[in-house]
Parts: sequence; C-alpha cells; structure tokens
Amino acid sequence: MDRNLSITEVTYLMQESSEEWTEKYRPKKLSEVVGNEKAIEDLKSWADGVAKSKKAVILHGPPGCGKTSAAYALASERDWEVIELNASDQRNAGVIRSIVGPATTSNTFSKATRLIILDEADNIHGNEDRGGTKAITEIVKRSTQPIILIANDKLGMGKTLLRNCKLITFQRIKQGTVFRVLNEISNAEGLDIDDDVLLIMAKNANGDLRSAINDLLAISMSEMKVEAGSIATGGRDVDEDLFAVLKKIFGGSDLQEALTSLYGLDKTPEESIQWIHKNFSFQYNDKSFLQGLQYLSRADMFLGRARRRENFKFWRYTSSLMVCGVLAAKEMQTEKRVPRYFRSPWQREQRTCESIKSMPVNEDITKKIAEYCKVSVSYARFFVVPFLTILFHDDKKATDITTSLRLEEPQIASLIGGTDNKEKAKRIYQGAFAIPAKKRSVAKVEVEEVPIKTTVVETVEVAGE
Repeated sequence: MDRNLSITEVTYLMQESSEEWTEKYRPKKLSEVVGNEKAIEDLKSWADGVAKSKKAVILHGPPGCGKTSAAYALASERDWEVIELNASDQRNAGVIRSIVGPATTSNTFSKATRLIILDEADNIHGNEDRGGTKAITEIVKRSTQPIILIANDKLGMGKTLLRNCKLITFQRIKQGTVFRVLNEISNAEGLDIDDDVLLIMAKNANGDLRSAINDLLAISMSEMKVEAGSIATGGRDVDEDLFAVLKKIFGGSDLQEALTSLYGLDKTPEESIQWIHKNFSFQYNDKSFLQGLQYLSRADMFLGRARRRENFKFWRYTSSLMVCGVLAAKEMQTEKRVPRYFRSPWQREQRTCESIKSMPVNEDITKKIAEYCKVSVSYARFFVVPFLTILFHDDKKATDITTSLRLEEPQIASLIGGTDNKEKAKRIYQGAFAIPAKKRSVAKVEVEEVPIKTTVVETVEVAGE
C-alpha cells in the first residue's frame, strides 16, 4: 500500500466502503422513497406548480429521513439537470452568487429545467460562509428555476428566507419501514442475517434509515455471525475488541480490515481518536509520527464540525482519516519496538472532571481563586479547583495555599473532601496562620486562562502503566 496517500485519497477510500450502499439503493423515483408519503405528495404538488408558486422549497426534518433522496428522485423522475452545493463546499456570498446565481436564470440555448439543491442549508454560518444566507435569500426571490433547500432544523435559517420558501416537513422513518428496507437490501446482497437482528437494528436506528443501512453494511463486512443477543445487550469484551483493533491499525497493513474493525467497535469516534492518539507516540519514529499527526488533526477537525453542526455524517471522515491516515503514514518498526498498547489516562481525567462538576464546591473558594489568579469564576471552578484537590493531599502544599488564598476551615475541608476531613482542615488552618507572616512560605500561583471551548488535553504517561 502507498504510504504517502493524500488526505483526499484517504477520504475517498473510506467513502468507497461506507457510502456505497446508501448510493446503490438510493431511490430513482419519488414512488420509491419510503415513508413520509404526505411530504412526497406535497413535493410533487410544488413541482407541478413551480411556475406559479414559490420557486424554492425547504425540506426539513431529522437526519436520514429521505430529504436528499426525495430531491434527487424528483430531478431524476422529471429529467431535471441538478446543480448541487453541499456542506463540503464554501458557501459564502461570493461563491453562492457565482455558482448558484447564474444557474437560477433561464438558459437561452436550452429549455431544460435546472434544479438547484442546497444541502444542509441550516448550517451556513461562520467566517467561511459569511453572507451566505443573505445571498441565498436574494437568489430565491429572483430565481426562474426551482430550488430545493435541505435542512435538519428550519430554525437555523433566516426568517426572510423562510417567508420566501414553501415548507415541507419530513418525519422520522417508522421502525417497520426501516426493517422492511433492511430486509430487502439483505436479500438483494445475499446476506445471512436473522430477522431478529434486523429488527433490533431498525429499532436502534431511531428513524434514521441512512444510519441503519450503514450499520447493515458494517455487519456485512464482518465474517462473524451476528446474533440478536449481541446487539441487544452489547455483551462483548470491549477491552479485548479495543486492543485487537489497535493491533490491526498499528501493526497491520490491511486497510479494509482496519476500517471494518473500527466500525464494529463499541466506541464513539471521540473515544477512538483518544485511544489512537495515546498509543501513537509508542509506535512510530519522528518522521512518521509528524506525518500521522497531520491526519489525526484533520480527523479532529471533522469531529469538531460534527459537534458544532450536529451533523454526524462527518464521523465517516473522522474514521477514515484516523485509521487510513495512520496506515498510510506509518513506517513499520517491528525490529525496534515491541508493540505495546496503553490504557489511556484521559478516561481517568474525564471521570475526575465529571466528579468535580457534580461535587459541592464552596463558592467562596472559586471567587477567591478567580480573584487571586485573575481568571473567571467558571474557569477557577473547572480548571483550578481540580488541581487544588490533588495538592491538598500534601499538608505542606495545603498549608502554603491556605495562606496564599486565606482560606477558612470549611473551605479547606471542602477541598480535602472525604468524611473525616474536619480534623485535617483544622490542622492545616492552624499551621497556616500560626506562622509569623514574615517567615510564611507563600505558594505563588500563576494561571493563564485559555478559552474553555478550545481546551487542549495533553496526556501524560504514568509510571507503571
């Protein structure tokens, strides 16, 4: 395998495996679009009267309910030329006016109808898409060609744009319908999967047919016999599966095998990328390490987009980049290093943060810390207090900090934690304020506040792990 694959090539390889069935079984006619019969009829009516009615329609509803499929089926059925602008493109005012604008006017040399499809129209925001919503609204008002805007949430679109478009609502696909589609695809692909398994998959899809089809694809790529019990209970040895996947990613050379293993792992992409990142430095030399980190950083960017836009189809790019990128970037070093896979400390850190968020912290402490360290109260609570609770295990450090912050006994007890903390708090308090001021060892604490929303977590290997 070429070890210098580009980001585009890696993404393409992943798309070849994960999108094949959603495209292969995409409806060619509106009558083939399952569920949402009323929405389909409304779309037909709009298309029939598009010359007289509003030129633009907004198809809105949850992911995987057939909005995009309906738009393309309409174009295919009526032999309309399609011009698409999706979320992977820049969609600022200039781009929209230059690409979509000319397409919305009549063609002098042809009478063919053009259908402009703008996917994820509710996610036009930020510097990259500056002015995009306003440009779309202007184009919708003067368009002579039909326009379909696709959105998960219509509230993410401007009020003026909503007023100038017809709204058609798509609902989640019913469980029985999802099961029927999965069964048809399973039969068409010659898969040996029990109906009980398909029923559970249909239920777990929560009305998202696209995700259900991708789940079926993942199962079909596995040589293991999938039983209903394993899906219903998730009863498998996660640790064993995890380290087997890590071994295939870092020690193997089979791209498809590594991707298939990751798809079957009971971990979210956020968890998977943490595990890969933690073990990364133990496998590669400096050159391949830096090259691999480029892929991981791009994967992390797509994770951020998925969270911000609540569009989890970006997860497929993340999986591609974190797995295929590592395989493409690495230089095998079996003669120098024995493969070792480490349990990541970020899990402990995450549990610690969750417990800190839920534990009762004396508000006077956070205010004192914020004032002393020149940071916000929320920053003090979630980023400084956790370190103080650790430092307070050492009596000398606890005494110095108590002196610096001039803490009271109840505040000291709160930082110590536990049930029998009053005696220790009293001892620390007396030790702090019984020392003459001029001989007092003051703990100088300097904290530089960083934006919470862009916090970077660094993992540190603990001896003995």
